[in-house]
Amino acid sequence: TTLLLIDCQKDFHPGGSLAVPNADQDAERITQFIHQNATSIHRIVATMDSHHPLHIAHPSFWSDGQGNLPAPFTVISMEDVVEGRWIPREDVKPSARESLLIEDDILGGGIPSELYSTDETGNRQLNMKQWCIEYTRRLEAKGKFSLMIWPEHCLVGTEGQTVVRTICDAMMEWSRKTGGSVEWLNKGQNLLTENYSALCAEVPVTKGTSFNYELLESLKTSEKLIMCGQALSHCVQYTVRDIAEHWPNEEMGKLVVLKDCASTIPGFEDASDKFLSDMVSVGVNVETTETLTL
Repeated sequence: TTLLLIDCQKDFHPGGSLAVPNADQDAERITQFIHQNATSIHRIVATMDSHHPLHIAHPSFWSDGQGNLPAPFTVISMEDVVEGRWIPREDVKPSARESLLIEDDILGGGIPSELYSTDETGNRQLNMKQWCIEYTRRLEAKGKFSLMIWPEHCLVGTEGQTVVRTICDAMMEWSRKTGGSVEWLNKGQNLLTENYSALCAEVPVTKGTSFNYELLESLKTSEKLIMCGQALSHCVQYTVRDIAEHWPNEEMGKLVVLKDCASTIPGFEDASDKFLSDMVSVGVNVETTETLTL
């Protein structure tokens, strides 16, 4: 049995910058579930939303041309970018350890000629406005959602990025009791794309943001894969959907969503309801900590 804990981090809990109502109660149930089933849980994988301030879905990546940043929960469409209603920063750079924010062979799909310009030394420069036009176009073409600006959250190295204490303590106790070690998976550090799913970015732009088949194949070895975390409407939903889409049909019964260990960002209740309904329809088990037995 594998327990996949999705983004059980302080910023998604009350007091955090993107707090999900009822997440504290979810954390209590997750903690109790780990304590009660420690010897039946053979593997724990914990994903970590991990962002920098200048992320494409954060306010400080954008301005309106007069120095005003978009408020959290602003939706930025491709038309907004084309018309200049929201303007991305042109000075966004990769870290010193990275040479590229985008790898052309990964992006694929007809790269616009305007995406790059050449500076006076002959080096290619990414045109950030053109990238944001292309990014929002690709997002909208998928039909899932447009670009949403979120409050800065889960910034690398901050308190908000850490796992809530009760769950963290339960995982450490599980490790000492069973001899296992928690596997940590960071997602979201590329500045130019979003990672709701732990397996793949919304628009893959580098090898590291492409679909993680290695993780998928390792999860497939589980007799049971139990999934929960925050938020049900977003990162839990899209992680589980990616797994279910690539899971053998005859083994769907191995997948479990703990619906009492994940909550919804207000305003996205319909998305959560549809997600759970869709999962039931393809054979995924939607359970609670009270109904699930290991």
